[in-house]
Amino acid sequence: MAQRLSQAQFRAIFSRPCSLTEFDLPQWEQLLRILRGADMLGAFYYFLKTNELLPIVPDFFQAHLHSAKRYSDRQVQQIKTETDYLCQTLQTINCQPTFLKGAAYVLDKTSNHEGRVMTDIDILVYKDDLALVETTLKRYGWVEKKLDDYDQQYYRKWAHELPPFNHPERGVTLDIHHTIIPPISGIEIPERLLFGTTKHTESGKTTLSDPMMVIHCIIHLFYNEDYEKSFRDIFDIHLLLTDYEEKYQLTSICQLADELGFSKEIYYACALTDAIFKTQRVKNLTGQSARYTHVTTTNFFIKNIILPAIMPHHDLINTPWNNFARTIMFLRGHYLKMPLKVLVPHIWVKFNRALVMLVMGPHHYEK
Repeated sequence: MAQRLSQAQFRAIFSRPCSLTEFDLPQWEQLLRILRGADMLGAFYYFLKTNELLPIVPDFFQAHLHSAKRYSDRQVQQIKTETDYLCQTLQTINCQPTFLKGAAYVLDKTSNHEGRVMTDIDILVYKDDLALVETTLKRYGWVEKKLDDYDQQYYRKWAHELPPFNHPERGVTLDIHHTIIPPISGIEIPERLLFGTTKHTESGKTTLSDPMMVIHCIIHLFYNEDYEKSFRDIFDIHLLLTDYEEKYQLTSICQLADELGFSKEIYYACALTDAIFKTQRVKNLTGQSARYTHVTTTNFFIKNIILPAIMPHHDLINTPWNNFARTIMFLRGHYLKMPLKVLVPHIWVKFNRALVMLVMGPHHYEK
């Protein structure tokens, strides 16, 4: 019977890549299935390339890696083309979008853009420009996703973005943000910090500043309720921090996090990358983030809840504790995004609507 790949062995790959030389064929097969489920095959190709380990990979695994690489490389080219179209469209109203997440990583050529699989393009615009941006996009062929009245209200009253748009001819999905965290959470990011420190890439497009880009990636993980593919997110954070450390120190990120109120999240990120990738980031933290180093409850939560929750959600590596940890993070994510007086009615409404659609059909609420 083949030995099952353990979580410790999986994590060791990313801190001690040479451990792959000890893998037998069944373990390589398990690793392939786990990485595919985590949408990390393309990223893993570049990880192996960076560590000069591609020659040791079995032939059957090589074929999947090269296929994932080609698919990701094609997406990178598509992102460059689509961002050109978007900029040209929004130039008609003198609006320069700030690109976020995957598109920003591609445009800024950060290490984590290599091998990425992206489902949409995210842009940030001033809240006062939302209505005009929406009208302009519709005029140029973009179509807003059909939502019922309740979900429309959710996006427009509580969320940090408009309902998703797609372009039927080009098959692209677009998310239009006016900030980087839902306003219903009670957290307000000053526009001067979002837009006042943006930077231009080599292609002339706009992204968040380096520290804000890192913090946005960290917020996206730790204020999220979906931890199905969060190992990819912590890998993103690790690579972004590595890029950042090569140019700066963590001090400016810590200062910005203190100003925004995300000091604990910076500590979470550094503690997790230390645990998984064997970095030495926690000792370099400054300001409020450094204070969590000796907080027993925080470190217990990281070790026993967040770390199990971010492991790949796959039957080959999953345990009941991983599922429990993801449930805790699911509830926590909703709680952070909404005050209880809004969250409880929201859950009740969604439960009732799901029940009605189960009985009446999925299109019952469509107009």
